[in-house]
Amino acid sequence: MMCENAQVDISTTRLSGRLRFRISGRSALCEDVRSLGFEAFDQLAEHVRKLPYGRTSNAEDPLAVLRQGRGTCSTKHQLLAAVAQDCDHSEVQLTVGIYEMSEENTPGVGAVLNKVSLTSIPEAHCYLSIEGERFDFTGLPVGNSSPLEVLIAEYDVSPRHLQQMKMGLHKDAIAAWAKDHGISKEAAWATREACISALSANSTIE
Repeated sequence: MMCENAQVDISTTRLSGRLRFRISGRSALCEDVRSLGFEAFDQLAEHVRKLPYGRTSNAEDPLAVLRQGRGTCSTKHQLLAAVAQDCDHSEVQLTVGIYEMSEENTPGVGAVLNKVSLTSIPEAHCYLSIEGERFDFTGLPVGNSSPLEVLIAEYDVSPRHLQQMKMGLHKDAIAAWAKDHGISKEAAWATREACISALSANSTIE
């Protein structure tokens, strides 16, 4: 599902009562999560939020977030959405939002953008949503504004197909933006990658 210029209801760290349920699914994923000591979804979500920001060695394995003790917006929310849906909470959706990433809403990327004389660049951000209410457990430092306040478009995706779909959506957004700004899509993507590296290096969340 796609929503252009979305009006945003933001719940970046506050837990809704709708996210308070037992991890009761019988899937292998839910059994593995329980074996690691997580019995309730809100307990898992808060733990994931506090993990440092960083890429795992296998983005296709949701459990890598817990095993390696780190994750990005994609891998953290992929894990959470997969667990919720395996517990028959299909109302909990995994959402990809395209937004204009800047130092204002994503502290830590400003220096990278300044080096190439940019103030922002399109980024694909993942979070959970329930009927228009959004929940962000990425755990990065909060800026003066939220990425969810400057969404360009949103897409609900399956946790199983997240990595492939997010990459395609993001590269399409970068290519269109780069064309409008008179730069190559390769240069724009390289700048985006440098921004993500800066966020990982600056992550101080324990």
